[in-house]
Amino acid sequence: MAHPDLLRGLAACVLLAAGNAAQALEVSPLSVTLAPGQRDDSVWLYNDSDQPWQGQARLYHWAQSAEHEQLEPAEMLAVSPSELRLPAHGRQRVRLVWSAATPTTEQSYRLVLRAGQNSPAVQISLPVFIAAAGRSAGPALAVRVLAGPGPAMLELYNGGAHHARLSDLAFEPAAGATLPLLPGLSGYVLAGQTRRWPLPGAAATYAGGRFSARLGQDAPALLAPLDPAFAPTQTSGL
Repeated sequence: MAHPDLLRGLAACVLLAAGNAAQALEVSPLSVTLAPGQRDDSVWLYNDSDQPWQGQARLYHWAQSAEHEQLEPAEMLAVSPSELRLPAHGRQRVRLVWSAATPTTEQSYRLVLRAGQNSPAVQISLPVFIAAAGRSAGPALAVRVLAGPGPAMLELYNGGAHHARLSDLAFEPAAGATLPLLPGLSGYVLAGQTRRWPLPGAAATYAGGRFSARLGQDAPALLAPLDPAFAPTQTSGL
């Protein structure tokens, strides 16, 4: 079983929802990528309940630091409609419209759906990516453990030109059984960004082993080690 601190840290990027109310609002797809030159795409909402549902759709530019997710109001990407009204068992189309030239580097956004005051409380956050011009390389994820007086920190760096969707993170010791750290979706590491999460135990626990994960829909694969594989811990906000 994964350490509770690790679960809290890695779950920060995952779909957010409040209670069983989230089951009443179905969303498809769960992420959107606009190809180079593509100007718009759509997300469909379905209200699977006997009551009408109202809410808002908001777009935020999404950036990362080592310890934090950063959201700021979007400028080049618009959502329509921004006010949502779904009848019981009704559907609604939400359009995402890109108004600028094709970017030279991948751009990352979050589409946040929030319920209004008179609807069951729910908040859903979906990743939206604007692909860069030309054929860009995929993610290139590398990992190391930060040592310190307390629990170890896992540092992941994405040196590629494309975001990394990380799932089924695990540790494979030099001898012994693989230790699942977080089954399912672990989170995202954006292109050119670094993320850190707490690990159970001291850094020495991970000496001689390797970390593995699924990137996107690919099969689980070992993550390349950063040089040096171990480094002193820096102050963390998690």
